Amino acid sequence: MQSLPRSFWLIATLALAGCLGGDDFGPGGQRPEDPGKEPWQNVTPSLTVASPGELSVGQNLVLLGKDFIPTERGQALVVLKGTYFDDAGKASPVDLEGKAIREGKRTDKLAWRLWPSILFHPNGDRLGYFVGDVRVVNQANDGSQLVSDPLPVKITVGPSLLPRLVRPTNSGCQSVVSQTIEETPFAFAVEAIGLRAPTQDNPLTFYWTFLAEQWHVAMTYGTGDPVGANLPKTGAFQLEDVVTSGRVSTVQDGGNRNFLLKVGSDLLGDSRLKELRTAKVPAEGNSYFANVNVAVVDASGKSARLAVPLDVSRLADLHYDGGVRIAERFPATQVSDCIPSTGSLPAQVGYSEDKAESHVRSMGFNYNASAGISVAPFPQNPWALGINFSVGFGAEVGATVSSSKSKGLNISGQIMPGNYGVFYRQTTKRYRIGKIIGRNKCGQTVDLGEAILTDWLFTPELATGPKCTPASRLPKAEKFLD
Repeated sequence: MQSLPRSFWLIATLALAGCLGGDDFGPGGQRPEDPGKEPWQNVTPSLTVASPGELSVGQNLVLLGKDFIPTERGQALVVLKGTYFDDAGKASPVDLEGKAIREGKRTDKLAWRLWPSILFHPNGDRLGYFVGDVRVVNQANDGSQLVSDPLPVKITVGPSLLPRLVRPTNSGCQSVVSQTIEETPFAFAVEAIGLRAPTQDNPLTFYWTFLAEQWHVAMTYGTGDPVGANLPKTGAFQLEDVVTSGRVSTVQDGGNRNFLLKVGSDLLGDSRLKELRTAKVPAEGNSYFANVNVAVVDASGKSARLAVPLDVSRLADLHYDGGVRIAERFPATQVSDCIPSTGSLPAQVGYSEDKAESHVRSMGFNYNASAGISVAPFPQNPWALGINFSVGFGAEVGATVSSSKSKGLNISGQIMPGNYGVFYRQTTKRYRIGKIIGRNKCGQTVDLGEAILTDWLFTPELATGPKCTPASRLPKAEKFLD
């Protein structure tokens, strides 16, 4: 596909005016930016609040201010500089930079997560406190970078659970992954720090909580059947692990250790964990977000907890930004008879058409399965990837789009006395283009090409004039993309 000239977007904006409110544009539909407006410029952010003053691993430092860069314009970065004083009395210099966590398109709130270790410390495993300042950097897509003034902070690190292992079993993945694919055997291990060391009489008790919808789990006595002592098919269940030596608790697929199984307030017994695999992605989506929650309590009642995030997808999914590109605009078609206004007052008329027009939303691909050979084997047919393209594009693939059902055609207007009016309809072919991203069980991704949804838009017009039949003033027919 060729690139589009800037003048094209102005023509496209005019052609779509007045009908973007209809459901034909679809969820996430967007107009090109008005070239008449002042170009966007990066601005310096300001930072007013950073809280809370105490964090554990896995928790967020929330940042409030203004003029944080919009997500569509670039990336906000968080920078922390200062000194960390650990509980052994050693001071370590700190110079950290990381991507901010966003809440939608908000420009007044960001967050920075202490993950997956105590990042302030060289070894990542000592409690203490950080003294220094925090800044926000607006890193724009145009290459500009603007930095806020520093905000002084003191952050104490409290008792924590450190994720030592979050990865597929028997794999070459890094120790802690954040993304994987469906039906993958998994292993988790966490280490408690800042709590009393366990003994036989005073153990550390770990509580692992999973959702049955997100994990396939099998114990020694069976799977998934909510009869008797078996696991439920929906809702949360908990594995209790009593540790009397060391500070680490591990749960994994194919393990040989026993856990106490709890469902709600019911204690279902002591059984061996046989299987722990990610569940299949639901048919109505391309991925799901699984939080594995683990808590630990020592003999004195002191505790720590951690939510382990994991994004689970199919072998591939669709990344679509909501944009629409016009491929072709067809000649305007007269769809009504000439309507006279014979009274002394303007005639009120609503859109009508003698014959409806229909098209099918079709799919095309620029797909290259061999591009991902270094990540994972991918099927040669993109349909075999199992992607739900309808969900990804926000429009039903294969559905018929008809002018008779288009809300965008629900217009009305006036014909002045002594004049004539006629309704026209112009059909526009549009492309929604998304990237097909492949993924392996370690979360590594690869660009496999594009998926292209051909969609259709119907633009109405009421043309009026002193003679029958007044001419249409809709834009001329033109082809923009092959």
